[in-house]
Amino acid sequence: MAIRSAGDWLRLVSGLVAAFTLFQWSAVALGSDRGQAGIVVGALVTGATLAVERVWFAATLPGAARSVGLGAPRQSALLASTVVSGLLVLTVPLYALTTGWRWTMEVDWWKRLPGLAAQAGVAEEVLFRGYLFGHLRRGRSFWRAASISMLPFVAVHLLMFFTMPWPVAGASLLLAVFISFPMAHLYEVGHATIWGPALLHFVVQGTVKSIHLDGESAAAFPLVWMAACAVVPLLTLFVPRPAALNRPPD
Repeated sequence: MAIRSAGDWLRLVSGLVAAFTLFQWSAVALGSDRGQAGIVVGALVTGATLAVERVWFAATLPGAARSVGLGAPRQSALLASTVVSGLLVLTVPLYALTTGWRWTMEVDWWKRLPGLAAQAGVAEEVLFRGYLFGHLRRGRSFWRAASISMLPFVAVHLLMFFTMPWPVAGASLLLAVFISFPMAHLYEVGHATIWGPALLHFVVQGTVKSIHLDGESAAAFPLVWMAACAVVPLLTLFVPRPAALNRPPD
């Protein structure tokens, strides 16, 4: 349903706050800063978002799943996301080549990938793209809906100022602004499904969390990585969005 009345906005925002609070609490309680318990966190947040959709917006369970972006994956979105993700990953060896940095993978990094995919990929995209952007997009142009949905996505990144050095937290905040639009675009390229942006989101967070950072040149790598993540995904905006969604023009 389109978000128009004060009651619609109250339901949308209260559902977002409730699901994100569960996200944050469960990740902290389970010590899942690198996806250690990401499958549990992802299941909790996805389930909570489905429940909000079911109760607040009177959707059937299959309808709620489709509404939050859990429909069948679309090849075009996955292909675009895979290409952009591959270009991003190349940032690591290129940075090492130009700086002489010797990088290694974290111990047992591969064991955390499913959790990172569930937590950083699926859960966040179900909440911010499937639920939030999906509702805002109904009755609005792409750019207006993406701009409005970007604000809460950026706001939650303010929490990073309590856990990270301020330059890194500030860069993360700017990254959230830039990457919101490619994520929303991939959601639409995928015919209102979260799998394309979830893959990209997983790579953005999972890559830097899987690499062991050590040495003087490694200190700057997080900022270089975030700069790449802000710029490279903009390439996805060249992939046409399907007109079949029958939504207002931009």
